[in-house]
Order: sequence, then C-alpha cells, then structure tokens
Amino acid sequence: MLNEIIATYAITDDLLKAIGHDEDSRRVVSDAEIITTAVCAAMFFNGNHSKACTYMKEHGLIPNMLDKSRFNRRLHGIFMLMKSKTRRNVSAQGIPSGNFKNCSNHSYLLKP
Repeated sequence: MLNEIIATYAITDDLLKAIGHDEDSRRVVSDAEIITTAVCAAMFFNGNHSKACTYMKEHGLIPNMLDKSRFNRRLHGIFMLMKSKTRRNVSAQGIPSGNFKNCSNHSYLLKP
C-alpha cells in the first residue's frame, strides 16, 4: 500500500510539472498531494476521502493534511483546472470529437 501511494505521488507530481502546472507558493499541501490522496481513497478506502485524509496524516505521509471541506474544495478546483487544460490540448491537437459508432475499423469494440 505504501509503495503504491509513493509511486502515485511521484507520477502525479511529474505529470503536473510536465504540463507546466503552477501552484500558489503559500499552499501548505501541494496539488500532487491532493490528487494522490484522492487516488488513495479510490484504491484503498472505497472512495472515502475522509478516511484517506486521516490515513495520510496519521502515517506521516502528508502531515499538514487539510480538513474535509478544504480538501474537497481543492480537489474540485484541481479537477476543473485539469478539465480545462485537457479541452484546450484536445482542441489544439485537432482530435475529432464525435460519435464513433459508424467507424467500421473499430466496430468490434462497440456492443449494440
């Protein structure tokens, strides 16, 4: 469990740096730590963010863990940021968005 959490943090932190994500220097808990806690909640605590936050704080992984309300606000803000960045990247790359049901090459993937 600990190895998966550390790997998740390392990958998340590297991905955020790779996309040029900037954070406010006054923040005590980084966005990578917030995302890691959310992933940890999904993997080990059946999606319970409160239990994941408690686990991360009690085991010293994130000693300055935010309270439940602040954690959820930060997580929502990160989600909205990633959603907007993804939309910009997809439209900039010219990837079509539409219905692929009629695509004969991938018809075996679609079930009626």
